[in-house]
Amino acid sequence: MNLSLFIAKRYFFSKNKVSSVNLVSRISQFAIAIGTAALILVLSVFNGFEKLVLDMYNVFDPHIKITSNIGKTFHQDYVVSELELNDGISVFSKTLEEKVLLKYNSKEYIATIKGVDSLYQAITNFDSIIVEGELLYKLRQV
Repeated sequence: MNLSLFIAKRYFFSKNKVSSVNLVSRISQFAIAIGTAALILVLSVFNGFEKLVLDMYNVFDPHIKITSNIGKTFHQDYVVSELELNDGISVFSKTLEEKVLLKYNSKEYIATIKGVDSLYQAITNFDSIIVEGELLYKLRQV
């Protein structure tokens, strides 16, 4: 028989129910049970928060994003033509985003400004988080 299992059985199932070793083992069992229950509870709560946060951020960003590794835009139109010819892609949207500095009175804030085309609404659920106003698309020739 395993030595540690023998010692555990001896003190856990002892005939003297008032021994100090038996009392300490009961208290440690109770503490481990409480700690395990707290850990399961905290992990469950954080799992719910993770889903909530991911749902909030998926409103802004699509599931797949293709970006240029040189510069801000694609210089060749073959990327767009390949996406249009691919039957596995139902909708895609072209966006342009940049970090900007916003200043109001004496406060400054770094934000991201995003220019989107008219298909952006079909990819993301941006309408669901607009509190006041509406999503407005203005087409402008440069």
